[in-house]
Amino acid sequence: MLTFNDVNRDFKAILDGVADANRPVPSTLDALKVASVIPLIGVIFSTITFWAVCANLSKQGMSVNLLVDGIISGDAIPIYMSVVIGLAQMIIVLPYVSLYHSIPVEVRNSTALIATFKKGLAKGVFIYVILLLALSLACFKNETFLFSIPIIMFLATFVASLIVNLQVTKYGVGALIDKLKKILN
Repeated sequence: MLTFNDVNRDFKAILDGVADANRPVPSTLDALKVASVIPLIGVIFSTITFWAVCANLSKQGMSVNLLVDGIISGDAIPIYMSVVIGLAQMIIVLPYVSLYHSIPVEVRNSTALIATFKKGLAKGVFIYVILLLALSLACFKNETFLFSIPIIMFLATFVASLIVNLQVTKYGVGALIDKLKKILN
């Protein structure tokens, strides 16, 4: 359990780490890679589920031609929706990831506050993947569930944002973020 003393100590460590002129410049490409992981998981689930359901309905094997035909013919609406929502998720998450990458690695690994946020993120990703898996399996019962994957991706963006904002408020991280923005600009 974190105390406000721990939080304040971590704030100081983070601010000192970011203010250090000798810290390495964070890579935009690395931030893009990290920000694209969760959206890519959703798009992959949507694509594989669409492919498997199409193969099941047409009594064919899961051939690449079947998937490509579905995408080209315009029948892959759940995949299109997942890609658009995935891009939006990536754009929303990118500033947080960039800010995280601006903090030196040794500070990231040694602060309890960041460890708390990482643990919450891991739980959220686990629940997200399990929910997508359950919805993928439900698609074999009723094809309408194909649209539930992009809908869950969309809702997950808002739920994650709400949870992060609640955690930011709980620990008073908003002031830290404002200070970090001033230092980084």
